[in-house]
Amino acid sequence: MGIVLGISALFNVVLLILYIVSRRRCKKLKREKQDILLKIQSLPLTIRSKMDNLCAKTIGLKSKVDALYMEINSISDYLGEKAHGDDDSLERILTPISEEIAMIKNYVNTSCDQNIDNVKINVNIKHDDFELPDKITVSMIENAFKHGDRSAPDFMKIDITEKKKGNYEILVTNKIKLDAVSRKGELGGLGIENMKDRISNYNEYNYEYKCSMYTASKDGYFYFKLLFEKR
Repeated sequence: MGIVLGISALFNVVLLILYIVSRRRCKKLKREKQDILLKIQSLPLTIRSKMDNLCAKTIGLKSKVDALYMEINSISDYLGEKAHGDDDSLERILTPISEEIAMIKNYVNTSCDQNIDNVKINVNIKHDDFELPDKITVSMIENAFKHGDRSAPDFMKIDITEKKKGNYEILVTNKIKLDAVSRKGELGGLGIENMKDRISNYNEYNYEYKCSMYTASKDGYFYFKLLFEKR
């Protein structure tokens, strides 16, 4: 009798474990699908921003064919068709940090008109196989171009650093426009809300890392940071 009860109890434990694993897996898949939808929703905002740059480059200029050609191609690169050579880029959930860095550099190079001397990108990572949500950093860069002082010698700095214990930090610092210095550094807009939702999803389906977002405004500069910490 005791053996039967023991087997029955063990069977119930196994069923419970299978139920927990199954439920966790379903939750992970649900969050991943939500992240894909959120990323797709953010694409029109970015494309519209890049098209605005296209229009700005034609004002008062006689010939800008090469620059416009590069800008148009950058939109294709952003969507991933050229960068990855496949048609599944929209469904990509995570991407290696090396590819996210390549996307950031491409975005900056095609958004700075003819002068990128006042944008610095510093990369200090040891392991480039770390994966983060695909194109999660776009809103950080867009925010700097939209609200930053592009004419400042120290307009923008992007620091991508691998911290101790394998943690990763992405920090975007930009000089704020004089007419925006009085603002409290509050972020808004669909792009930022979309980013917050994607971070929330990532923290639900990724069991190895946790992502946190921090913003601050101090002494005429705006700081926008993403931190990925091992759990």
